[in-house]
Amino acid sequence: MSPSDYGIWLFDLDGTLYRQLPLRLEMAARLLIHYFSRPWRLSELLMIREYRAAREKFFLSDEENFARLERKYKLPASEIINEWMIERALPAVRRWRREKILRAIEDHRRAGGLAIVYSDYPVEEKLRAMGLTVDHEFWSGDPIIDCLKPEARGLNNVIGRLRLLRAEILYVGDRDDRDGECARRAGVAYLDVKEFERRLKDEEQ
Repeated sequence: MSPSDYGIWLFDLDGTLYRQLPLRLEMAARLLIHYFSRPWRLSELLMIREYRAAREKFFLSDEENFARLERKYKLPASEIINEWMIERALPAVRRWRREKILRAIEDHRRAGGLAIVYSDYPVEEKLRAMGLTVDHEFWSGDPIIDCLKPEARGLNNVIGRLRLLRAEILYVGDRDDRDGECARRAGVAYLDVKEFERRLKDEEQ
């Protein structure tokens, strides 16, 4: 499987277009510094942690998650979580972007290929922070998606809406249990992002 064999590249975003581990370590350090110097606001830190855990374990949508957390903590969950998950994270997203993949996407589009981003989290501001332009972008909160991976309903809706041929799609992600399983359920080819990078390098040689 060579990336150039596919006219349509479909990417997950978090952990795929930027490096997840160093970003998480950076943001964890910033969270700890911020909240441990403000111990009267530690409930916000607990709420952020619970938000991520609920999405990972119970596949809760943001609407369900925010409503539940606001009832439990009596805090503006959507504002606090968006501040830390998006606004404050944007400089780190840019800092840890996968430069080689971003350049490959630009080359792919110049050659007439299609590039799509599909994420469980909002994508617009992160793509802007990375300086990346794609042909289409989707996330779980869009009406056309309305589900979390690995459920394939959202991906199938995208394929149908854009009238894509499944045989032309290469899905690239960083989690086989989410991205890979979603791709398999939708009947499209899948590569882990590290393998995708390796095969890009092989094509250059």
